[in-house]
Amino acid sequence: MKRLTLIFILTAAAMLSASAQSDASALLKKLEGKRVSFDFSLNTADKVSIKHSGSAVVEGSCYHIVDNTLELWCDGTTRWTVDPGAKEVYIEATGQEEEMLISPSKLLSNVKNLVTGGTSASGKYTGEGPGKGSTFVLTSIKASAPKGDPGEFSFDVSALGKPWIITDLR
Repeated sequence: MKRLTLIFILTAAAMLSASAQSDASALLKKLEGKRVSFDFSLNTADKVSIKHSGSAVVEGSCYHIVDNTLELWCDGTTRWTVDPGAKEVYIEATGQEEEMLISPSKLLSNVKNLVTGGTSASGKYTGEGPGKGSTFVLTSIKASAPKGDPGEFSFDVSALGKPWIITDLR
């Protein structure tokens, strides 16, 4: 679960920094209220180096992240962690972790060496906890008007077959 948190922290931080402007307040203003999609790659700096890559769509407190091995869905109140390889789904209520993840000012205060371009960004996460010192790169960054439908960020477990294990932690 720490790995998932790390992925989202870094991708969200980079998403919020995706602008040619270096001033954090200008970045926040530019992306405020937008739907943002991007591709990402990151390298963790923990004891064992781990590489991640994938894509994400974020709109307000809702997101859908597809990583090498997992998918994260969140409609703002419930988070689904889907592991297709293991045929497992974990369902959790969102909480303080998400509040930190979607707080642009908190995220931007922990990103150093930020380099931005038209549709790309890279930097180093220096915050405490999992992921400290990890580097990330984002490409294909697109900001658009929000659709306002949190339902598209929900995961339907009823469509899964019998071999799937569903753990509801709410």
